[in-house]
Amino acid sequence: MKRAAITLIAAGLLLAGCESTQDQSARLEEEGADLVKATKVDIGAENRFVDVMDKVVLTDQYGTAVAVVMKNKGQEGLSDAPIAINVKNSKGRSVYRNNSAGNEFSLLHVPVVKPQSDVFWVHDQVIPVGGVPASVDVTVGEAKPLPADIPEIVVSPPKLNRDPVSGLEVTGTVTNQSEVEQSDLVLYAIGRKNGRIVAAGRGMIPKLKTDGTPATYHIFFIGNPTGAEISVIAPPVNLSGGS
Repeated sequence: MKRAAITLIAAGLLLAGCESTQDQSARLEEEGADLVKATKVDIGAENRFVDVMDKVVLTDQYGTAVAVVMKNKGQEGLSDAPIAINVKNSKGRSVYRNNSAGNEFSLLHVPVVKPQSDVFWVHDQVIPVGGVPASVDVTVGEAKPLPADIPEIVVSPPKLNRDPVSGLEVTGTVTNQSEVEQSDLVLYAIGRKNGRIVAAGRGMIPKLKTDGTPATYHIFFIGNPTGAEISVIAPPVNLSGGS
């Protein structure tokens, strides 16, 4: 194996020696462009049935988050709908996009969008580069159809607490009332005042079993939820036993 590797390296050096500087530069540029394309996520065509009803960028000492409220006008539900966000500074320049292939799946997709219904989604790991976030563009792409019957996940009313280190959080319980176990179940929380989103956050339950045992959730906010009307949802991520 070592000898084969040495032979391959030598052959590569010989090829490189026959290649002009201009050709080598063009080749490397092309390879670099291909690499950039390979590490970016393209959500495809915009979903004509989904309207973005509200979108906001929130920043505090704990970071930056984007919260989006969307409505599915269609008669069919959607699952794992791809979502693209482009966070901009006050001059309209992009300071963050969530289109990196290395992003967590839930930061690139909305798990469940029921027909004729509203749903909200939160990205709480925005790392802006090049300015203070001021606005966000949002696009929802085409998605897989949602099965007629999906697991029912029940979330208890949230209780607001203050953690001395991490700030304000909501806690409660989540219960799986289906026969489909949930793995890495993401919870989304938003706080509204006078109809405006003033706080948002996410939490996760690593495993939610089907025995009806409640699991405790903790969701920390970006923004100030004090005095706000807080909503928490936990859309199922595993829709069937085979997922």
